[in-house]
Amino acid sequence: MNSPKGLFYAIISSSTFGLVPLFAIPALQAGIPLNSVVFYRFLFSSILLGIILCIRKTNFKISGKQALIIFGLAFLYAATSLLLTKSYLYIPSGLATTLHFLYPVLVTLLMVTFFKDKVSVSIIIATIMAIGGVYLLSGTLNSTGLALALTTVLTYASYIVGINKSSVSDMDGLKLTFYVLLSGAFIFLLNLIVNREMLTPIPSWEIGVDLILLALVPTLISDLTLILAVQHVGSTTTAVLGCMEPLTAVIMGVLFLD
Repeated sequence: MNSPKGLFYAIISSSTFGLVPLFAIPALQAGIPLNSVVFYRFLFSSILLGIILCIRKTNFKISGKQALIIFGLAFLYAATSLLLTKSYLYIPSGLATTLHFLYPVLVTLLMVTFFKDKVSVSIIIATIMAIGGVYLLSGTLNSTGLALALTTVLTYASYIVGINKSSVSDMDGLKLTFYVLLSGAFIFLLNLIVNREMLTPIPSWEIGVDLILLALVPTLISDLTLILAVQHVGSTTTAVLGCMEPLTAVIMGVLFLD
């Protein structure tokens, strides 16, 4: 089950996802509202992947049941993106991503409780240590940022388990990623409409590059390799190998975001 290819995909996914603050925070600091940033993120990533699928002459057809499941998965992924990015406005990005890294604990608990995965002593010890670490961090953090980051634990864990245990688990990875990202763009468009916000224009080419990189690296590449990892090694192993995510976020925050 633990194929080298799947382990490689999991490490790439977590390390690239940790780059979200590197590209998102400059856009927020440039005055682009959060809802516009996340819409651009999903729109650009779905366009880029759509072009790739067209070049590959992929059949885009899916069933109505698959569409509903994908939309549900996209909602979970979009909620993770929105809430985690919003948490950067209240607490340091490295700490927010470290809190978000509790999701492997929840993935493990969900898989053990509902899908009868075996639990080892090392997993129990790791769970206790992770919860203890969050407790030590939580006393020094803004309560709003803490709540936002911790909510992403539930949404992202549910997303990972959903990919593994839903009927779309065997769908072509690129195709599934495209529909998740496209659905996410639609969700954030509705979010702009419901909040009566106008889409903010991109103020400069530098910020445009940041948004494209945000769409490409910690979105398209991260989500594609996440889906491939879950398909190859399962939810629990993929989640545990998310250890690269907070490490990347902390390093990037220190080096480039002061």
